[in-house]
Amino acid sequence: MGHKVGNTEGNSGEIREPAIVVSDVHLGSESCNYKQFCDFLVWIRSLDGRKETIKCEGKELVITHPEKFILLGDILELWDPKDGDRDNVVKQSIRPFSLLSDLRCEKIYVIGNHDDAIHRYDEKIDYETLHNDTTLNVCNRHYPEEKTGIKNIKIGERSYFFIHGHQYDKGQKILATVSRLTGQRWNPLNWFQILFNIPFTKNNWIINSLVFLALVFGGWYFWAVALKPNFGYTLIWAALTGFFALSSIPGIITKTQRKFYDAKKPKDKTAEQIIEDEYYQEQKDTVVADVIVFGHTHFASSYVGKKKLFINSGCWVGEDSIIDDKQRYTNTFVYIDENGAYILKWSKGKIACIESFPVSKG
Repeated sequence: MGHKVGNTEGNSGEIREPAIVVSDVHLGSESCNYKQFCDFLVWIRSLDGRKETIKCEGKELVITHPEKFILLGDILELWDPKDGDRDNVVKQSIRPFSLLSDLRCEKIYVIGNHDDAIHRYDEKIDYETLHNDTTLNVCNRHYPEEKTGIKNIKIGERSYFFIHGHQYDKGQKILATVSRLTGQRWNPLNWFQILFNIPFTKNNWIINSLVFLALVFGGWYFWAVALKPNFGYTLIWAALTGFFALSSIPGIITKTQRKFYDAKKPKDKTAEQIIEDEYYQEQKDTVVADVIVFGHTHFASSYVGKKKLFINSGCWVGEDSIIDDKQRYTNTFVYIDENGAYILKWSKGKIACIESFPVSKG
């Protein structure tokens, strides 16, 4: 499958060695393929000083150690961690990030919507130097960032732009609109998660919920009948009710949001569906690149647009499945070198090729 290279305008950040892109690992979630992801990172580390050759659509693909490792959003599950407890995110992150820090390449972390809470570290972790003299950089929404003045990353004859992809999601537009109007990020799910993960709230949310309900439904009786209307008693009742509301409602929402989310969540969409259903709006696209690599929809796939090639990097949650008569793979990543881009799958120490996008030679 080929895609003709267009003429890319603007400044480019050029790299000589390959890049590997992963997205939607959702560390800390119920369905994260944690062990497989760790094994995958160990395999990448093993490429330091050696090559691995696989068959990809009738041709040989030689995989070497990357120069850049791009984490394309939703690496951490801060919206809906297992049991609603962000401690599970910490537990599942220690080994992967230890393995990542050992990789002898630059690490780029692009913020997604499920790990949006780490945006506060965007400026603090600005090409942080790690123990092996490699760097880690947190990017807000996309890579490269606007503040660098670089519009795309040049690998071989193609230019690439990396974005998590929730910007193409219609359901995320409300959050984006409110955030733009208020001048700060608005994320109610994250707000409730922060309140729930306070130790007192997390450990006592059930008891606090019962007390809150007792205050709400019993308060009117004591106020209107037993105590008569009284400002002092009313103030005490309101303060107690407010306290137990803040320490119980986040727990109720956190423990029930998964059922609501599963009921409302649209089916995983391919790159083609994202473009054809007008989740992506070409007339508003200001990206200057031949290829846009994104994630978010958990469906490793591609779409050749009028001016750009779109590649979805897939996910590391759940199992392979059929959705709308289309094969959806998990544990996928994108490998990019000077000869093109490839969607690959990790499976028990083996690499399988799903799609290839070689550079047109003509």
